[in-house]
This record gives sequence, C-alpha cells and structure tokens, in this order.
Amino acid sequence: MYKKLLISLLLLVLVVLSSANVVDRVSSNQLDRAFTRAVSVFAIARGLNGLISVVQGTEVYATPAGVGVNFALGQIVDPMNDMVERFSWVMLMSSVSLGVQEIVLYLGQTQPVKLIFALSALFLMLLLWVPKLWHAQSFNFVFKFLVVFLFLRFAVPMIVLVNQSIYAYALEPRYQEAKAALELSSNQIEGIVSEVQTNKEKQTEVQERSFIETFNEKLDYLNIKKHYQNLNKKFKDQLQNLEKKFDHAIAYILTLITIFIVESILLPLLVLWAFIKLFRGFLQSDMAQFVEKKL
Repeated sequence: MYKKLLISLLLLVLVVLSSANVVDRVSSNQLDRAFTRAVSVFAIARGLNGLISVVQGTEVYATPAGVGVNFALGQIVDPMNDMVERFSWVMLMSSVSLGVQEIVLYLGQTQPVKLIFALSALFLMLLLWVPKLWHAQSFNFVFKFLVVFLFLRFAVPMIVLVNQSIYAYALEPRYQEAKAALELSSNQIEGIVSEVQTNKEKQTEVQERSFIETFNEKLDYLNIKKHYQNLNKKFKDQLQNLEKKFDHAIAYILTLITIFIVESILLPLLVLWAFIKLFRGFLQSDMAQFVEKKL
C-alpha cells in the first residue's frame, strides 16, 4: 500500500512541477547567465584581436628601426593571434552547446509534451488504484512510456541545474579571476600599443627631419642619431613589455578555454550520460512486479 502511495505522490509532484514551469524558469535563467558570460568574454577576445591588427599594421612602419624589430613584432603577435583564433572556436562550440540546450529546454516546455506527460501519469495512477484496470504488462508499458517523456520533460532542465551548480561551486571563482585579469591585460596592452604607435611616429619624424637637415647641411648629426637611438631603445622596451602582457593574456585565455569546455561541453555530456544510465535502469525494471509484492 505504501508503495502505491509513494508512487502516486511522486507522480503528482512531477505533474505539478511540469505544469508550473518552475524548474524551466530556473534553468532558462541559468542558461541566460551562461550566454552572458560567453558573450562578455568573447567581447574581450575581439578587443584583443583588434589590438593585434593594430600591432600588425605597426609592423609596416617598423622598418627604419631595423629588420630585427620587424621579426620581433611577428614573434610577439603570432602566438597571441593563434590563441585568440582557437579561443574563438571554443566560444563558438560553447555557444552552440548552450543554444542546443536552450532549444531542447524550449521543446520540453511545449503543451503537447506536458499534456502527454500528465495523461500518462493519470493513466498510470488509474492502473495502480483501480483493481479492475490492473494489468502487469499494461502497467509496465505505460510506466516505460512515462519514463521516456519524463526524460524529455526534465532531463535538460536537470542537466542545466546540476551543471550550473557544479560551475558555481568549482569553476566560478577561477572564471571571475581569469576574466578580471584578462580585462586588465587587455587594457594594459591597449596602452602599450598606443605608446608604440606614438613612438613610431616620433621615429619617423626624426628620420624625415634628419634627411631634410642633411640635405640643407644644417644637421647636428650626433644629436639626431642619439635621439633616434633613444627612441629605438624605447621602442624595443615597449615591444618586450608588450610580449610579457601577451604571454599573461595567453595564460588567462587558456584558463577560460578550460572553464568553458568543462562547463558547456564536458559537464553536460557527463550529466547526460548519468541521466541516461538512470533512465535506462528504470526502463529495464519490472515495476509491476515491484508493486505487486505489496498489493
């Protein structure tokens, strides 16, 4: 008797939850937050990509400083450029995964799914409580049918809730730290790139003035040369500083790549696998025999 009461109570709770959309709203809000995180981090990556383009454009004007400086620019930019490109792919996969979860979540909220689920639960309770309707094979068939719709109705919301709970407990502190550090690095890189451009303009101005004054034989050659060498040294120092900032940014991007892969791909697949194993166990069970032992 108590088994029938327990099963009936559980079915009623599931039908109420299905109709009330409580779990769906919470899951949808969690997915929206995940999308917001992905968009905000991707915006930082796009900003870095823009800075990389600026540095690559500056390479054209670096020729007067010597071939070695040109090579240094390429050496600095290429690793960061590759990392941003890979990060873009990760963010694309992450966004696709979140989009698929959003679509399946929406499909589970549709009225036909809710109606079929509620009718199946009602019919199962009738089989359970009306002796004349009791039939073991029919009960098992309806139960397994209900399990399938239970999976369609609640699997994705529960996957989202479990996934986001794990994220909040284990990943969010590292995400916040890496994002804040990447934003700081991006701002610092932007300032250094601005200084590099200003310095290159000064170098070009000195060279042009040197050529004109030499042509007019009014050049203080030693002063101009010394000034140019100072600018060149400053330029190289700026490039070294830029390289360090890029290395720091790459480290933070690697951390964020790991977090987004775990959050939006690995964890959902792992939780989905666990739910499939759980529901498969219910599908393979003989619930009629379980109930009949106490009838």
